[in-house]
Amino acid sequence: MAFEGTWTPGPGAVAEVRNVGRHVNQAALVMTLDSESLAIVAPRGSAEWPEFVRFLRQLRDGADEMIVFFDTKAMFAERGE
Repeated sequence: MAFEGTWTPGPGAVAEVRNVGRHVNQAALVMTLDSESLAIVAPRGSAEWPEFVRFLRQLRDGADEMIVFFDTKAMFAERGE
């Protein structure tokens, strides 16, 4: 399913792993962005898990890059640069 969306997280935004079913392979990464939420659900078939893990690592790495970017901008802003 193709889907595209853009959200700006507000002060109440959270991201957490939740079990959305009765089985371990139904874990989901849930991002609650104030009034909206988005869940990334693991594939049910374990044969697909290696690609899903690859995607999650890309997501983690992208988040780390954003952290560095905004930490750096905040540091320069504090210095008045």
